[in-house]
Amino acid sequence: MADKRRQLQQCVRVARPIEEPEPTLFETPPEPLMKEAELEDLQKIITPPPKKIPAYLLKPTLVQELKDTKYKNFTIDLGTARTREPLGLRDLGIVANTMTVIKATGNFDYILNDPSNDPTPAEKGIKEDQFEIEEIYVTNAAQTGKEAIIRVSYTPHLIRIG
Repeated sequence: MADKRRQLQQCVRVARPIEEPEPTLFETPPEPLMKEAELEDLQKIITPPPKKIPAYLLKPTLVQELKDTKYKNFTIDLGTARTREPLGLRDLGIVANTMTVIKATGNFDYILNDPSNDPTPAEKGIKEDQFEIEEIYVTNAAQTGKEAIIRVSYTPHLIRIG
């Protein structure tokens, strides 16, 4: 029985697929009939123009910059030492657009919005107007007879509540 099996195994051939290359129409791909620039021009012609909106549907929009209409002066007695003490803008609900030191007979530093920000040395005439000012923190050593005045300008329409 084993001999027959060996003979049968020797006679049976295993069919293997023949690998043939895929047929192609061209040996090298043909060159395009249109160049990139011509194709872009054609696409501009084919693309439909934007729809026109009738004039009666357009609503006039007036844009006007809100000017500061209010200001508040904060007088600071520099005879009392302070460390990052808030002026109280948040308590008043004021969001200032500008802050100006209009008087400084002594030395002090101020910090805007967050007490962890870096302090800025103050001097008369310095102005901050690059962003909204929610709070101003003051730091100073005690200086007898010295004071400072900080003016904040704001628009009442931008007052925050709560």
